[in-house]
Amino acid sequence: MSTSPLTIGTFGHGCVGQGFLELLNANGGTAAQVKHVCVKDRQRTRDVGTARLTYEALDILTDEQVSTIVELTNDADLALDVIRKALLTGRNAITASKKVVAENLAELIALQRSTGRSLLYEASCAASIPVLHALETHFSGERVERIEGILNGTTNYILTRMEEGASPEDALRQAQEQGFAETDPTADLRGDDARYKLTILMAHAFGTVVEPKRIFRCGIRQLHQQDMDHAASIGCVVRVVASAQLVNGKVTARVLPTFVPRNNAFAQVRHEYNAVRITGRHSGEHLLQGKGAGRLPTGLAVLSDVQRLVRGGGYAYAKVSKDAPVLSDSQERLSIYLRLPETHQEAIQHFDQLHSIEAGDGHIRITGTIALAELAELLGQGRDGFQVIALPHL
Repeated sequence: MSTSPLTIGTFGHGCVGQGFLELLNANGGTAAQVKHVCVKDRQRTRDVGTARLTYEALDILTDEQVSTIVELTNDADLALDVIRKALLTGRNAITASKKVVAENLAELIALQRSTGRSLLYEASCAASIPVLHALETHFSGERVERIEGILNGTTNYILTRMEEGASPEDALRQAQEQGFAETDPTADLRGDDARYKLTILMAHAFGTVVEPKRIFRCGIRQLHQQDMDHAASIGCVVRVVASAQLVNGKVTARVLPTFVPRNNAFAQVRHEYNAVRITGRHSGEHLLQGKGAGRLPTGLAVLSDVQRLVRGGGYAYAKVSKDAPVLSDSQERLSIYLRLPETHQEAIQHFDQLHSIEAGDGHIRITGTIALAELAELLGQGRDGFQVIALPHL
């Protein structure tokens, strides 16, 4: 282990960047130190401590003392460019951008393997929960049969507040005020954010590397109070669950709001908390839980990656190979609840089996069994007034 501090150049000084720097300084900064902080906005006043504030990326990328890049911007194109340059110039990199990692994972793994450098991104998946570390260490020699989780703090906060009586609009506003939701929450509400995280988890759990767009996702943009009332009537709460499972040698994956029985551990995951359940062939079920949003929980995950680099660690990607299981063809059947406008009764023909049909208030509520591919076709790119919730299966 090196005795000299790891010298860091940081891109971005927003919520997560501030949390990371605060935690690094609180830990003494003896093993690592931030030399530069690069930002775009010249008008904002910033406290970067002893680091040098700069507006030029080259100040970091050309500084030979900087051995590690920490990328914490909200600009996906810039983030990818910075990560590429870091690896290609012999530096390690750390990022919190789940979108950049998920959409470019095959390339980024290849770059690490060819350059011998490391890219770490614990903060991209579940903030304070060290799930990637667990998958890369404890589960590296274990066959993971299933991984599922509540991976989005924004939607979980909204759902919990709705259980407590808030409207969807008020719950979202409160999440934004608390710093658990972005100004534009679209990626959270559609399920995109959870899908990015599931894409990353699948690579570490199964070795399966896929484009995020191939994974089915449905969010809570159309959720009504009547859906929450239905959940309560069957002894459940609603949680957005991202899940991937090995079935007949292939991986089935999806992100779906789900009716979760009140006696299930996921029902107790409330507000901004996240949880991940990993099922191993030999070790059984493991439940990891912690805060999934916020300045300090996410900053802590970034700091843990810095400490891992200080110890000389990186991801092995031991399961990523040509023999890794591929994604299924989406023919698996799901039992779902679907609420839709009564003007779209043709949706019924997509179901294999119908368990119940109810009508009222201008809507039809269907429970039945449907192939995942049929459900994807039915919803298309998003249908106004259509809300899907998976029936209890956990």
